[in-house]
Amino acid sequence: MDELVVGICSIGSGVGQSVIDSCKLFKPGAVQTVGLGNNPSAFGATECDRSRLIPSYYDDDYIESLVRVATEENVTVLIPGHDDEAYLLAKHRDLLGKHGICVLAAAEPLVAACRDKYGYARAFKEAASFFVRSFTHQEVLAAEDIIFPLIRKPRSGYASQSISVVADQRALHAIEDGESHIYQEIAMPASNDCHAADYSKGLLRGENRQVGEISLQLIFDQSSQLRACCATTNRLANGVPIEIVPLDLAPLEHFIEAFCRSMQRLDAFGPINVQGRITDDGFKVFEINPRFTGITGLRAKLGFNEVEYVVMGLLMKQPCLKPHLSLRHAGVRQVASKKVDLAPFLQPTSSSGSRGEPSIVKRVLLSGSSGLLGGLLLDRLLSDSGLEVSTVDRCRNERKGISHAYCFEDLLSGMADLRGIDVVLHGAFARPHHAPADHFAAVQTSVEFLRACMRVTPAKIIFVSSQSVYGTSKEILSEASLLCPEGSYAQAKVLVEEHLKSLSQMTRETRFTVLRLSSVMGPLESLVKQEAYSSMMSTLANGGEVSARHVSRRVSKIDYRDAVDALVHFTKLESQHGFFDIVNIGPDTTPSLGEVLDGAAEALGGSYCRMETPTTEVPGDLIISSRKAHHQYAWRSCHDMQSTIDSFRE
Repeated sequence: MDELVVGICSIGSGVGQSVIDSCKLFKPGAVQTVGLGNNPSAFGATECDRSRLIPSYYDDDYIESLVRVATEENVTVLIPGHDDEAYLLAKHRDLLGKHGICVLAAAEPLVAACRDKYGYARAFKEAASFFVRSFTHQEVLAAEDIIFPLIRKPRSGYASQSISVVADQRALHAIEDGESHIYQEIAMPASNDCHAADYSKGLLRGENRQVGEISLQLIFDQSSQLRACCATTNRLANGVPIEIVPLDLAPLEHFIEAFCRSMQRLDAFGPINVQGRITDDGFKVFEINPRFTGITGLRAKLGFNEVEYVVMGLLMKQPCLKPHLSLRHAGVRQVASKKVDLAPFLQPTSSSGSRGEPSIVKRVLLSGSSGLLGGLLLDRLLSDSGLEVSTVDRCRNERKGISHAYCFEDLLSGMADLRGIDVVLHGAFARPHHAPADHFAAVQTSVEFLRACMRVTPAKIIFVSSQSVYGTSKEILSEASLLCPEGSYAQAKVLVEEHLKSLSQMTRETRFTVLRLSSVMGPLESLVKQEAYSSMMSTLANGGEVSARHVSRRVSKIDYRDAVDALVHFTKLESQHGFFDIVNIGPDTTPSLGEVLDGAAEALGGSYCRMETPTTEVPGDLIISSRKAHHQYAWRSCHDMQSTIDSFRE
């Protein structure tokens, strides 16, 4: 199956947030999520793998923009997060379908019927007796058998907005209403409901206390057959459920049976939510919404993951557990908080802009700045006016231009001020030729370093890993290839990668990227001393002779300039795929050692001889593919092997 991309509209809404909460409970890697909305700082947008700004659904170019963005993001399934938006998407379902986008919404006639609260009994005639009576303003004025108080609400409102209590005829005559509002009989809690007395007292004060409300969620397949349902009793605050308690379906069975006949006639598909209350006359309904709801994510935590069931089970026909609500748990909600990076949406200013002006200078924390690659990387980062660089090393880096220079002891003691750090680039690590004890110590230091960094929740953490985690193979290795770390260095890198992956499951405020670098080569002193290809190039450039074994072997080697460029590229990158991603960084081509030496001898002078060894003794290749870096992150190497060889001559 191709990657499934779910677009979540109105991602800043309670419904949008609830859908993304449900998606987090999918099998790992099952879907990619794209948040869609017009608020750059929407809470839910930061929870998605990616997010895109689109116009409001009230704008004329909404559908055109939505199609363009959804197509660019390869969205497979589109989920509305607002009633007005659901209606608009239902109207354009065929248009979106032509672009390969499945709208998770019922047919337009059913959505329209659900929006019109006044016409419920007529539209869903099979279940007419279960609906509270609804009237227009004129009908209430003319009727003689209406019992006050009444609930006044918008005819097509949503989320319990603009709802009030009309206590009596005098209050009614004081209201000037057109056709935009309706009046509903009140579904009074049953006499045995513990909230009945308080609810009645509240009505006398003009309060519509939201207690004892029932949310019935029904899931229909493409044939409009009921496939799953559950019910909860909800306690609300300002229209928002803050507590849900699972409810036995027995008191609702007759309504469900009658209502399903209406759904069959009206071609229902996906989620249909019914809101009502148990009264002395049985179950009474006052609202229907053909979508997921603000407690969809909470139901998912109780075992009823309707989003997964509809998307994976009904749409994608993948094996999927049928939703089942746990009756021994309740769900509760409270306000959550997080910080959101506004830099991508601000206009550039100088880092020292005038008072009150926002600054979009990106603050980077680099570990390992005194190492080989770290030193080169530091040069590049400090030369970029859009970056402010701090460093962490075994000893403080005294280099001019560094904003703050720390040692690891500063971090571990809490004396390092990391507040405001946007990107952590973790490159400090023992080298491959060091002892296993050094590699184990590097893992311990990395874990402690990352723990300190997570206290300030940076937007991104990048870990410089190695292609050595793959081991050797005759196959070209992608990020999905099985790992086979053959030495303590590679094993240590894998341990840190796994630690980062675990951290990514615990937060949606920080994104983690693992860059698996090819073996770095170039005319640098430490590389010439420690890296085989660089040592041979240096010998040839100085007119010496090289003896080489295993000349048919292929090992990916990356030019040191490309390695630095990749790290800078990912440091400055705004967009990212997923909260934990692994990306190979390597050359476009991987010649054999013999081909490298042939080119080097011709370009540099010197000579080499091949030392033949039995085929059975030739170690396996180590070739990694950088296709993902090219296609998803727009990075590719600029220096081929010949360019690297030329750098030795220069």
